[in-house]
Amino acid sequence: MKLLLLFLTILSSAMIGYSQTDSTILHYKYIEDKDLINICELSDIQIQKIYCEDTLLKGKVFNFIIKEFKKGKINSTINLNITAQKQRFPFVMNGDTMFYEIAFTDKTGFGDATKSVSITFAGILKQDKFKLKIGYPGLNTATELKGKSNYSLRLANSCSDNKIKVPINQAYPILAYSPPFDTGSNVQSYCLLGEENISDWYSKFKVKHYYAIYVEIK
Repeated sequence: MKLLLLFLTILSSAMIGYSQTDSTILHYKYIEDKDLINICELSDIQIQKIYCEDTLLKGKVFNFIIKEFKKGKINSTINLNITAQKQRFPFVMNGDTMFYEIAFTDKTGFGDATKSVSITFAGILKQDKFKLKIGYPGLNTATELKGKSNYSLRLANSCSDNKIKVPINQAYPILAYSPPFDTGSNVQSYCLLGEENISDWYSKFKVKHYYAIYVEIK
């Protein structure tokens, strides 16, 4: 009987551990410094932040995939290709070839001593080019998207919650860079877009061009 109880306890713990690592919760963070908010607004800088403190993700990194949609079809894809593997980069010093090794788990995800991960998305529009910078705890990447003055970097799901449940080892949309839904009656809304699947924004709302930013925790 005791062996049976021990087996059931171990099985239960294993099932709980599995259920907790097949998905996780990401929190959206907002700027609270009013002076910084004013500076960003005056400079046309848009910022979004995501935060995760799920230490069961140890050993995993946050990769991002940006898909450009035109009339409901994927027009282009940008994959940052962040992996959990260590990479060595050669460089020459005093005539000798040296190697610099980067452990991406510590810089872009949950390393051995990581308790939480905060990632910032910041962009500025200049001449219809949106320069987007993705700031990891120990790494920065930059890319360029097409945009206009009415495009907004915002939550992909809705405007009603500050957290989102995302699967592990699967690309899932968390942010969008898009124009609003125009009802045709002098009412425009970004939040209504978040009530529908992001790939259906053209068929549902006739949004002809936008970007979806997917997170891939792997």
